[in-house]
Amino acid sequence: MPVKLIPFIYTAVLALILIATVPKEIIRRLAIYGIIFGAVFDIVLVVVTDALGEFGYRNYEPFGLLGIHFLAPIAWAIFFIMYFYFLPERKPLVYVYVTVAILASIAFCQTLAKLGVLYLTHDILDSIIPFLIWYPAVTWGYYRLTGYFAECLTEIEQSRPLMPDLEPARKQFQWEKKEPVD
Repeated sequence: MPVKLIPFIYTAVLALILIATVPKEIIRRLAIYGIIFGAVFDIVLVVVTDALGEFGYRNYEPFGLLGIHFLAPIAWAIFFIMYFYFLPERKPLVYVYVTVAILASIAFCQTLAKLGVLYLTHDILDSIIPFLIWYPAVTWGYYRLTGYFAECLTEIEQSRPLMPDLEPARKQFQWEKKEPVD
């Protein structure tokens, strides 16, 4: 199998897992977080590390630009939609969850490097450092963003701050019509 097809395979597998495990409404709600914290972070990380010669994609041929494979940001966005969907609400479990995600990402990164999809100048170190920064920052950012929006919700909805309502804002806040005073 050609190396250039590997990103197509893992992106398709991630997409199928996403469709099978996460409800469509939740996918729509979490998509913006997946794009920001997954795709955009990946693009910035790869552009910076590729410019420094530390880390980058190889063998992407016509499927990339500026050292980035077109499917990598899509795969990261899909992954982070699932990551946020399964993110626990209890603090001790969050630490375990983030640690397991970091270790799984390091293993996946090393696998891609061994298959020839990525190059890592300092081998395992180039896998560990970005993920040690990325996952805690993303988790903190997600909690901050969803916590910020939870302040605007009713008391019932505040009991689950990580699950913003699926209704559009215009339906959440019903404006009272004022009766004209005689």
